[in-house]
Amino acid sequence: MSTFTNYFSKHVREKFTKFIELIDINEEWDHFTFTYEVLPFINLRVISNYTAKVFIKDRSYPLDCTYQERIIKVKLPRHFFDNTPDNLMIQLYSFDVPMRIKLEREPDDETIKTQYIINEKLYNIKAKRDTYLSKRFMTLNFKESPVEIRDLNVDRDSFNITFEDFKVSNKTQLFLSYPHKFVELIKHVNDERTLTVFNIDDLTHGRAQLYIGNNNEIYPVSNTKNLSLKLFSKLYLFDFKSVEDRFTIDINEHIVYPKSFTVNEVEDEKVKVQFDIDSIGVIERPQFGIYDFTLDVLERFDMSDDLSVELPIEALINDYTRKKINIINDDIKYQVDISQSYIKDYMSGEVTFMDEVLTAHFYKRRDDYLGFSVKRPKLLRRITDVKDFTFTGFVKEKGQFNSETTVMIFEDRYSGEQYVEPINKKFNLELNTNKLLEIMSRDKTVIDVFVGMLDDNLEIITKAKITYKHSNYKKDNYYEQKVITKENGDHVHFLVTTTPFNNLKIETFVVPKALDTRVVRNKNVWLIGERSDTAQENGITLFNYLREHTSVDAYYVIEKDSLDYEKIKHLDNVLTFGSLEHFKKSLEAGVLLCTHDFENILPYKPAGGFFNYEDTLKVFLQHGVLGRKPAEYHKKYYNDPFDLFIVSSDEEKFDVVMKEMGYSSDEVVVTGLARFDQLPLDQKASHILLMPTWRDWINTDDAFLESEYYLRYKSLIENERLHEILDENNVYLNFYPHYRAQPFFNTELLETNDRVNFIELGERTVQDLLIAHALLITDYSSVSFDFTMMKKPVLYYHFDESSFFNRGILRPVNETFLGDIAETEEQLISDIEKIIKDEFKANVDDLSGIFKFIDHDNCKRIYEVVSGVNRIM
Repeated sequence: MSTFTNYFSKHVREKFTKFIELIDINEEWDHFTFTYEVLPFINLRVISNYTAKVFIKDRSYPLDCTYQERIIKVKLPRHFFDNTPDNLMIQLYSFDVPMRIKLEREPDDETIKTQYIINEKLYNIKAKRDTYLSKRFMTLNFKESPVEIRDLNVDRDSFNITFEDFKVSNKTQLFLSYPHKFVELIKHVNDERTLTVFNIDDLTHGRAQLYIGNNNEIYPVSNTKNLSLKLFSKLYLFDFKSVEDRFTIDINEHIVYPKSFTVNEVEDEKVKVQFDIDSIGVIERPQFGIYDFTLDVLERFDMSDDLSVELPIEALINDYTRKKINIINDDIKYQVDISQSYIKDYMSGEVTFMDEVLTAHFYKRRDDYLGFSVKRPKLLRRITDVKDFTFTGFVKEKGQFNSETTVMIFEDRYSGEQYVEPINKKFNLELNTNKLLEIMSRDKTVIDVFVGMLDDNLEIITKAKITYKHSNYKKDNYYEQKVITKENGDHVHFLVTTTPFNNLKIETFVVPKALDTRVVRNKNVWLIGERSDTAQENGITLFNYLREHTSVDAYYVIEKDSLDYEKIKHLDNVLTFGSLEHFKKSLEAGVLLCTHDFENILPYKPAGGFFNYEDTLKVFLQHGVLGRKPAEYHKKYYNDPFDLFIVSSDEEKFDVVMKEMGYSSDEVVVTGLARFDQLPLDQKASHILLMPTWRDWINTDDAFLESEYYLRYKSLIENERLHEILDENNVYLNFYPHYRAQPFFNTELLETNDRVNFIELGERTVQDLLIAHALLITDYSSVSFDFTMMKKPVLYYHFDESSFFNRGILRPVNETFLGDIAETEEQLISDIEKIIKDEFKANVDDLSGIFKFIDHDNCKRIYEVVSGVNRIM
C-alpha cells in the first residue's frame, strides 16, 4: 500500500486494499482452472497486472494467468501431481506483490467442490491467505475400478449393503465422499459380503458417493443395477440411487412449510407461538425444538394438538445466542421453512431480562429456515486519554439497561478479586492505587479494566473490556507509571499497558526495600526459565547442561508453589520467583534465556528503563517447533525484540520466523531445541499415549461438557472396538488430558476398561511420558515433534481442523503434521490397529523439513551461538 493511503483511518485504508476470493474450481482432463474474483477496492493504478506461481516444496513454477473484468483465471496443469506431492500452494501476485485471499466466504458447502482424487491420492483445497492443495488420508490409495453392489436394504436408522465380488471384514473401511469432505462410516460386518452402516444421523446433508476398501486400497462403489430405496431417519431422508452408475446417496433434511406462523406478545416471561401446517402427516407427539448452535443442545417443549405452545422466554434467550427452531413429531426433527409463510408477529421485539432490555425476535435465516435472534444492549466505550494516572473517556449505551449505575471494574486476572468505581458517561477517573493494592493477588500481577452496569442490588449485570484510543501494543512498553511506597518500604510499580486487542490493563511489580539496584550487568550470569511454574523442557535442559559442561554462572527461575519446584529445589542456583535473591540475579544477569516471554523469569516488567533491561542479550529458546498456529512472538510486538531466536530447521527459519514474523537472518539460529538432547533415539517402548491440546474457545464448564472436543474424546476412550484391539494385543492406552480438561476426564465420569488409564497433572513430566510410550495420539500439539525425532509413530486426530486454524496456519498441514491424520474416530482406530500390527514402526521417513540435526548436541550448539554473540555485544 502506498504512503499516500497511510494518511487515512484503518477503515478507509482497507478500501484501498486489494482482496481476492476463490469462487470456482473446474477440473479438466489436463489441468485445473481456479477462478478468483477481485473484490471492489479503490484502484490508484491505471492498469492491472496479475501473475501466479505454484510452490512445491522449495521450488516455484509460473502458471498461466488471465484477467478480465475483475475475474482472474489460473490454470494448474496436472503434471504437477505426477510425483504426488504432499502439498501445493498457488500464490497470486499483483505487480509482483503477493495477494491475499479474503476469508469471508470459505467454500465449505456444495457450491464449490474442494476435494479431488488425483493419481490415486485424495487432495483437499483450502483458500486461506493463499490457495493450498494438500493430501488427506495420506495412507489411502484410490483406485479407479469400481466395486459393484448386489443388494441394498434399509431400516429406521441403518442400511445394509451386499457386494458382488468384494469380501469384507472388520478391517474393511467404508467412506462417504462429499464435494468438500471425506467421511468414514461406522459399520458392522454381517458376513463376508454384507455390511450394516449405523449412526447415519451423525452424517450431514448433501449428495455423497460411497467408497470401500481393504488394506488402504480404496475403490468407488458402483450401482449398475440401479438399485433405489429411501430411508426415513430421525434427521434425514436418505435417497439411495445410481448417478452415472455410481452408488450415490442424497441426504436431505426433513422440512415442513407452514402456511402461517403466529407469535403473541410476551406475558409473564412467556411467549405463545402457533403454526398452521397441513403437510406434516399424522401428528402424534408434536414438540417445539430450540437448537443452540454454540452448545450443540436441543431443548424440547410439548405442543398442543393445534401446534401451539407457550415458551419460557428464558429458553429462547439462554446464553444470548442465535437459535434454530425445529418441529419434532414422533422424534422426527423437521426444519421449518418460512419462505412462503404468512407471519403474524405481535412480539414487540424488546424483552426485559436480567435488568437488560434485549432485542429479541423470530426471523428467517439465510437458508429460509425459522430462527430466533437475541441481541444484548451494548456499552460503547473508550479511553481517550491516560495522563497522571487518570483515565479520561466515555461510555454510551447502545440499547437500554434498567440501571443508571455505570462503573469501572478493576479485576485481578489470577484471583478474580475486584474493586469497583462509579463513573459518569463522560469521566475523568484518577486511579486509586491503595484499592488496586488491596486486590493484588501477588506482587507481580495483571489487573484487567472493564466498564459495566450495576443493578439495584449493586450486582454487576454486564461488563466489557475497554479499549485505549492511542494504543500502540507492544509487549515491552507502557503508557503511564506510578510508584508508591508501602509501609514496609517496598516500592510498588503500577504500569498502564494494553493487550493485543488494545484493551487497557494495569501491570504491577514490587521491588523489595532491601534490594541494592546499583548493579552492573555480568555477561557470564545467565538467567533461564520456562513458564514460571514449570521445569520440564528446553529451559531446565539447557540449565543442567550449562552447570555440567560450562563455566557459565547459570540460574533457573521457578515459582515456589509449583509442582516442578519440588523436583529441582535441591539443585544449586535455583531461584524462587520474586525472592530477594531472584531480584539480585535478575539485575546482574547479562543474558536472558526463556521458552516464553521474559515476564516468566523477571520479577519486574521487561521493558526499557527498568534496571538496564535493554543492555541484556535476549534469547528465545522456544517451547516447540513453529509452523502450525500463528505464534505471538512477532518482532513487531517488541520495542526491544529477541536478539537470538532458536529454531530447528532451515524451513522453520526462512518460511516462518523470517518471512512471517519479521526477524532477520542473523537473529535466527538453527540449533535444534535444548530438550531434544534428552530424547533417546533408539529406545524401545510400549503402549500408547493420548495427549490432545486445548481449545481456546471453550471458556466455561458447561461449554466444555457440551463441546465437540469433550464428546469426541469421551467417545474415543469408551469405544468398544478400541478396547478389543488393546486387549487382543496386550497394549495400554494412557490418557494425559490438558490441565484445563483434567477435572472432566477421569474414571468417575467415563466408562472405560482396565486398558485405559488416566495420568494426572504433575504425576510425570511430559518428556518422561513421550519417552516411555511407543505411539503418540494427539491433535495439534507440538510435542509430536519430540516423538517424531525419536523415530516413533504419531497419529493425529483432526476432527475440528478448520475451527482450530480459523486464524490461519503458518505452513501447510502435511509439512508439520508428520504421520497419518484421521478425521473420524473409525479411521483413527483403524490407524491404531495398523500401527500395533506393524509393531509400532515409525510412519515417517523424511524428517529434514522439521529437523536439521538429529543428535544430542542441541544444547552445545545453543551455548556456542549465545556465547559467540555475547562476546561481541
